[in-house]
Amino acid sequence: MVVCDVGRAIVVAALPAAFWLGLPLGVMYALVFAATSFSAVFNPARLALTPDLLEHDELGRGNALLIASDRVVDVAGSLLAGVLVQAVTVLAFYVDAASFLLSAFLLMQIGMSREPRSTLSAAAIWKDARDGLRVIRNVSALWTNTVFSLIAQLSIPVFNSLMPVLIFKAFGGATEYGIAEGAFALGAVAAGLLLPAAFQSMHKGRLVVLGFAAFGLVLLVIARANDFATLVLLLVIAGVANMLSFIPNVTIAQEITPPTYRARVFGARIALLNLTWLPVIFVSGALGDVIGVTPLIAIAGAVTLVTAIAGAFIPAVRDVP
Repeated sequence: MVVCDVGRAIVVAALPAAFWLGLPLGVMYALVFAATSFSAVFNPARLALTPDLLEHDELGRGNALLIASDRVVDVAGSLLAGVLVQAVTVLAFYVDAASFLLSAFLLMQIGMSREPRSTLSAAAIWKDARDGLRVIRNVSALWTNTVFSLIAQLSIPVFNSLMPVLIFKAFGGATEYGIAEGAFALGAVAAGLLLPAAFQSMHKGRLVVLGFAAFGLVLLVIARANDFATLVLLLVIAGVANMLSFIPNVTIAQEITPPTYRARVFGARIALLNLTWLPVIFVSGALGDVIGVTPLIAIAGAVTLVTAIAGAFIPAVRDVP
């Protein structure tokens, strides 16, 4: 994780330098790709580390607060970025790079004993990916949770890709889109703050099923929203529902995965999620021009709702404590 943060700091700091030097656009894309690649390694590593820092009965609450803080940082960071760009122009990139260095420094203060790992190489990465997939397939509860989650989350790439189109076509422009993004984030933060209490009174499996069912139902209603105020309210609810399924789902995966394989399993799960999302994004974009945006959002919501209803009858999904 420290290496990823240092790598992101270097790459982000290199962006304005590449611009000043007049380097080809391909170099810019390569730097952005490198930064994204570091994030792709950092995120599963963070999810794997969290259970080692918390007591077992604190894990759900810790995940809720951590993910809620992510959403706060997303919103506040976007606002701060705009202010910084206006105030110091390209120097904002160096502020961003410094934030990654600060993160690396803070991570270095965490004293964690670890067994030595093999040298980073393409072969080692491929082996880790295969190990993660093997563990997912061999641990029955993890396999069931992964398959259920992949199907239930197919509505999310449709929602993410078509919601901006819906807002710009039916409700306004950039201002309305910003309000809509803020509404969804507000719901996510509220859910993160409220979920710690829910973890004490409900099984995590039932929270996951309830969250997916609520998200699917909200998408069905969003498809019929006629005014922007109603849409904003529905997006707040959608943000709550999304976190209601996501946070306990992460916690379940952390608890049922063998500790030595957590990073590999989370890396494999994220890879599988992206592989299922990519074709959905391409297909939804093409179909949106043919049958319209709102019917597609409704179909996506129906898929998630039906999957959640099915999950309610699967003990391996529903009854995870």
